[in-house]
Amino acid sequence: MTCIKERIRILVLLDDMPSKERPQLWSHALNQIYELSEKCDIKIVSPVRLSISLRRHEENKERAKSLPPYEYKIRAIPCWRPIYIDFSFLPCKYRKYYFQIVSMIASLLLVIFRKRIKFDIIHAHFVYRPGYVAAVLGRIFGKPVVITAHGTDIHHNLYKENIVYKKRTIDALRRSKKIIAVSEFLKRKIANEGFGKKTCVIPCGFSESEFYPMDKKKCRTKLSLETSKKNLLFIGNLITVKGVDILIEAFKIVLDKDTNVVLIIIGEGTEKITLEQQARDCKIDKMVHFLGSKNNNEIPLYINSSDVIVLPSRDEGRGLVIFEALACGKPVVASRVGGIPETVVNDKLGILVEKENPIDLADGILKALASSWDSLYQCNYINQYCNTKLVAKVLKVYDKVLNRA
Repeated sequence: MTCIKERIRILVLLDDMPSKERPQLWSHALNQIYELSEKCDIKIVSPVRLSISLRRHEENKERAKSLPPYEYKIRAIPCWRPIYIDFSFLPCKYRKYYFQIVSMIASLLLVIFRKRIKFDIIHAHFVYRPGYVAAVLGRIFGKPVVITAHGTDIHHNLYKENIVYKKRTIDALRRSKKIIAVSEFLKRKIANEGFGKKTCVIPCGFSESEFYPMDKKKCRTKLSLETSKKNLLFIGNLITVKGVDILIEAFKIVLDKDTNVVLIIIGEGTEKITLEQQARDCKIDKMVHFLGSKNNNEIPLYINSSDVIVLPSRDEGRGLVIFEALACGKPVVASRVGGIPETVVNDKLGILVEKENPIDLADGILKALASSWDSLYQCNYINQYCNTKLVAKVLKVYDKVLNRA
């Protein structure tokens, strides 16, 4: 008689969730979660940080109004957003960090007990804070913890001067049953801290039902984009580590040699105003289009409407947008950092350039625009990183953690 395994119950902890303002937030992790929900019983808890001013009560009211709903479903997966206090009003930053964690743990416990959430495994995406809190909850409930390290949670938190972040990152890694790194690059950094044996590499993959080659002209028409220009595309958070300032500087060099090119930037972030000003200062603002965040169903259209996708990161865990670009048969020009070289393994897929080097980046872009690319080869190569195949590896991790392998 065939033994049918019971569906594993997974409690997923995320640092944040998509919103109307930032619909792409955590899409790399959520794509994996959606696929896992076909095989497992998933419940998501994503605490919401609330900053409170002791004197500005009107500000507190406005912040309370902007909070997301406490309970809802995302693609039929139950999700809770309990509030925790960030204690930013405390004078001592180390005391603030301590009370933040206590408040977050308390909010999670309240949800788990009130909603009677049952789970076999806690899977946290991002090492600190979700991974650290998951480790504490795992100890309370006697459940194994799996942590996925995505990038900045390792190469920033382990090498910052903030001793609290570093200590709790290491504590989370030590207390976890299994660590998933999205690249060999991250695994090596985790191994340097002594946790290499329990770390495996499984990237967050792309959705093959959404990302595939489409007609470029039709996509541009649908998006009301010019059909005569060559399009460069950046998709990501507008923060320092993504290197968009280097891209704008490089794009100015590109325009000196080819004026029939536009740069489309999709994303939001703390650097947006500065980057817009940089484009104006370089007198190329008419050729640089900041489109803000876009819904997930529009991203495949923008990729397929482009000629080259650019990722000029200063650091990168793996770079999901590279998977998505190659799945659409589009070449990439990217920095030779982090886990990117593990994906762009040859010059049939794209061009790797030196990080923080606008001249090298501009040369790479011009070369990519002038080259002929084999989109079929790119699609066939990247198929190994589709969600269906990678989620099967995550399920094997769950089985091993529960001794069901």
